[in-house]
Amino acid sequence: MYMKYSCTAVAVLGSFFCTLSFADEAVKIAPIVVEGSSQSETSAGPVDGYIAPTIDSASRTRTPLKELPQSVSVVPRTVIEDQQNLSISESLKNVSGVVTNHSLYTPASDATRIRGFAAEQLVDGFTQYYNPGDRQSLVNVERLEVLKGANGVLYGGGSGTPVGGVVNIVSKKPEKESFGEVGVKVGSDRFVQPYFDVNQPITETVLFRLSAEYTNSESHIDVIETDRYNINSSLTFTDNDKTTFTLLGKLSRWSQQEYQGLPATGTVAGNFSIDPDLFIGPSDIPDSKSRQQSITAIFERELNDIWHLDVRARLSSSEFDEKAQTIVGADGFSADTPALAPSTWSLVNAQLFQEQIERSVQVNADAKFGEGNFKGKFLVGADYSWLSDEGFIDTNLGGGGSGVVDLTDPSFPAYTDPGPGINNQFVDNVTYGLHTQVQATVYERLHLLAGARIATVGIDFSNTSTGVSSDTEETRVLPRIGATFDVTDRVSVFAAYSEGMRGQPFQNFVSAPEPERSKHYEAGLKVKVNSQLSGQFAVYQIDRSNVAVTDNTDPFFRSVAEGKQKSLGVELDVTWQPVPDLKILASYAYTDAKLEDALFGVPEGNSLPVVPEHSGRIWVNYDFNSNWSGGVGLYAQSEAYLSNNNSFKSDAYHTMDATLSYHADAYRLSASIKNLTNQEYFEAYNYFGGRVIPAAGTSLYLNASYLF
Repeated sequence: MYMKYSCTAVAVLGSFFCTLSFADEAVKIAPIVVEGSSQSETSAGPVDGYIAPTIDSASRTRTPLKELPQSVSVVPRTVIEDQQNLSISESLKNVSGVVTNHSLYTPASDATRIRGFAAEQLVDGFTQYYNPGDRQSLVNVERLEVLKGANGVLYGGGSGTPVGGVVNIVSKKPEKESFGEVGVKVGSDRFVQPYFDVNQPITETVLFRLSAEYTNSESHIDVIETDRYNINSSLTFTDNDKTTFTLLGKLSRWSQQEYQGLPATGTVAGNFSIDPDLFIGPSDIPDSKSRQQSITAIFERELNDIWHLDVRARLSSSEFDEKAQTIVGADGFSADTPALAPSTWSLVNAQLFQEQIERSVQVNADAKFGEGNFKGKFLVGADYSWLSDEGFIDTNLGGGGSGVVDLTDPSFPAYTDPGPGINNQFVDNVTYGLHTQVQATVYERLHLLAGARIATVGIDFSNTSTGVSSDTEETRVLPRIGATFDVTDRVSVFAAYSEGMRGQPFQNFVSAPEPERSKHYEAGLKVKVNSQLSGQFAVYQIDRSNVAVTDNTDPFFRSVAEGKQKSLGVELDVTWQPVPDLKILASYAYTDAKLEDALFGVPEGNSLPVVPEHSGRIWVNYDFNSNWSGGVGLYAQSEAYLSNNNSFKSDAYHTMDATLSYHADAYRLSASIKNLTNQEYFEAYNYFGGRVIPAAGTSLYLNASYLF
C-alpha cells in the first residue's frame, strides 16, 4: 500500500484543494481555504495590499470609499514602502490631479495644488499653515488621504476652509503588539538617512511609540546641502473597550541654502544656456532654516451603542528664516527675463522671517440611526483655531541692490543682512465653525450625504512699517450634498456639490478683503471588486472667486480680492490586484485651470501656472516569492506654464523608477533607482511666480533595516 497526496491551487479563488489517497482508493479531505486577501488592520483602518477600502477624513466617520459621493484617494504605507519613496511629495504623485512641493523648496509656504488650486496639508486633521519644518519625512506616516475639491464643511483652522483640496497626513499611533524597526538609507549625492520606529506597550492599557529620522544630503545642484530631522512620540491610554486618549508629540527641524531655481531664459527659452546645476548666490550664503514643534491630544469614547465622541486639541509653534541673494529681471522678481540683454540680471539680498503660535480644538460626535432598509450616521461638531503670525521682509532693493550678474559667467558678491531684522508685520487668524452632517443608506444601494457648516473667518493684519492695517471677519453657511447609487454590487455612480471659504494669507491688501470662496461640482463612477480592483472616474468643475490680484493703481502695489478662476477636468485612479502577488496602480488627470478675468494684468483665459494639462502615473509591483519582490513605475506630465502671463513653459517629461527588495526573517534589504533612463528636463518651480528647476539624473538608493 502506498499513500499519494496532491494539492491544486486555484489562484483566482485563492484556495487549495487537497486529495489524499491510499492504494487505489481516494479519500477526500475537506477543502482548506487560504484567502488571497492580505488584509491587515491599522489604526487608520484596514488595508488590503494597495487598497484601503475605508477612509476617515472625508466624512469624519469611517466610511467605505465606494459609498462616498466624492473623489478621494488613499496612499497606504504598503505603497510608500514598495516604491521606496523618499518624500511625501514623491508619494503624492500616485494620485491624479495633484501637483506637489519640490523637496528643495524651503518649508516657508505650501505649494501643493489639487485640481489646479491651492490645497491644504493637514496632519491628523489639523492645518499646517506654512507647512514648516521637515515636511517631507515619511518615517511617521501611516497613510496619506487626499480629498479633492472644496472641503469646507468639516475643516477649518489656519486661514480657513480648503478651496482646492486636502492632503491629510495620518500619523502612526501606538499598537498593542510590541515591534520595531531600525535602519539606514544611503544613496546618490551623499544621501544618508538613519531612522527607527519602535512600538512598545508599557502595560495592557498604556501603549507607547517612538519614531525618528535624520537626513543629510547634497544635491545635483551646486552648493546645496540639506540637513533635517524629526522626532515623533505617541502615548495612548486605553481601557481596551470604549475609551482611548492619545498624546502625539512632534519636533522637526530643516536647514539648507535657499534655492530659488533658474530663470526661463537660458534654460527652456533664449539663445544662450545657463549651467543647469548653477546655484544662484554666493557659496557661503547662510542657511535658511525652518522648525516646527507641536503636541496633539486625541480623546475618543464610545458613549453607548449609538453615540461616539472625538475631541482633539493641538498646540504648536513654528518659524522659518529665509536668506537669499535673489535675481531680478525685466519682469521683476519672477526673473524669467534678463534685466539687461543678453544674459544679465540684477541682484538683491533679501531675508524673510516668520514665527507662528497656534491653538486649535475640534469636537465631533456621531450617532448611528435606523436599521434595515434605512440606516446611517449623524455627525455634529465644532472647531476653533487661533493663529498668531509675525515677521518681516527685508531687502536692500531701496539701496540699489547688490549689483548685477551675468548668469552665463556668474560671480556673486558676498551676502549681507539687508535690513534691521525687526518684526513689523503682524497677523492674527481666528477661524471657527459649527457643522452637521447626515449619511444615510436606503435599500442598501442609495448612499446619501448632506452637511452644512456655519463658518467664520477673521483676519487682523497690521504692518507697522507701511502703516497698512486691515481687520476683516465674515460668517457664511457652506453646504455639502451628494449621492452615490450602486448600479451593481461592483459599480456605483455619484454626484456632489460643495463650497469652501478661506482667508487671504500671505498678502498685503488696500483694504479689508473678503475671504476667498469656491464652488465645487463633481460626478463620476466608482468600482470595487473584492480585494482585486478599486477605481474611480470623475469629471469636475471648481469656480474660485475673491482671489487676490494686484491693484496697479495703488502706489504700494497692494492687492484687492476681486479675481476669478475656474478649473475643469477629468481624473482616473485605479488599483488592480489580479492575484495576491501582483499589484498595479495607475492614475491619469486632465486639468484645465484658467483665469476668468483680466484683473491679473494678463488676458482672460490664460492658464494657471505650474499645473500641467495632462499627467499620469503607473506602477507595477510583483512578489516573486516570500523573500523577493520588485517594482517598476512611470510618471509623465505635459508642459506647464511658469506664470500667469503664459510667456514660458516648462518641459514635458517622463521618468521611470524601479525597486528590488529582499525580506528574510528580521532583515529587509532594498534598492531603488530614480530616473532610471536619466531623462534631462526642466520642471516648473514657482519661485516668485516663475522659474524652473533641472531634473536630477539617475540616482541610486539602498535601504537596510532590522525588524524586531
